[in-house]
Amino acid sequence: MNKVINVMWFGVVSLLVFNAAMAEEKNFGKTMPTESEVIQHFKAPTEATETAPQSGDDYQDVSDSDLQNVRGLKKTVNLDKVHIDKPKPARSSGEKAISLQILFDYDSADLSKEAKAQLDPIGHALASGELKGLKFKIEGHTDVVGSEDYNEQLSRRRADAVKQFLVDQYGIAYTALQTEGKGKQDLADSANPTSEVNRRVRIVSVVGD
Repeated sequence: MNKVINVMWFGVVSLLVFNAAMAEEKNFGKTMPTESEVIQHFKAPTEATETAPQSGDDYQDVSDSDLQNVRGLKKTVNLDKVHIDKPKPARSSGEKAISLQILFDYDSADLSKEAKAQLDPIGHALASGELKGLKFKIEGHTDVVGSEDYNEQLSRRRADAVKQFLVDQYGIAYTALQTEGKGKQDLADSANPTSEVNRRVRIVSVVGD
């Protein structure tokens, strides 16, 4: 019985963990997230504590030594009194990320007016007290048009431009932000490698750093 119950709990927890993993990245595309959305996505979850269910009956356990003095009695297990160590959903040890299609001029790493507006809630969120102490990596991504080296350099320059803007405008510590040019790696839409959805900036929480 205990084995069956534990297996059932494992299945439920596995489903919860799977659903949580699926929600670890939010792709806002060309839309502008709110400051609250960014904070809630990156904010560390609160670990919930679980307690074993308590029975309201008046069952009293009997020791093995007492049973030896009573002929014909056998000790049984009251399932309501058994503490079952149910696995708890652990905090995700993986990265959390948001993706945005930041608007740059063609073949340029200069932030447009629209791009700065997109980054405004991001800057306020990362500078907020609720995300204080967290570190982030800014990844630049491109589509597959152009050489690998060129796209990697362009995506790195765009990531650097986003970092500099966030540092200058919102007072975020320079050391709290890393940058990386991913180029045409890790396409958002691998089925359509030239699609504009692949030309994006991804902001990732840095775990354990």
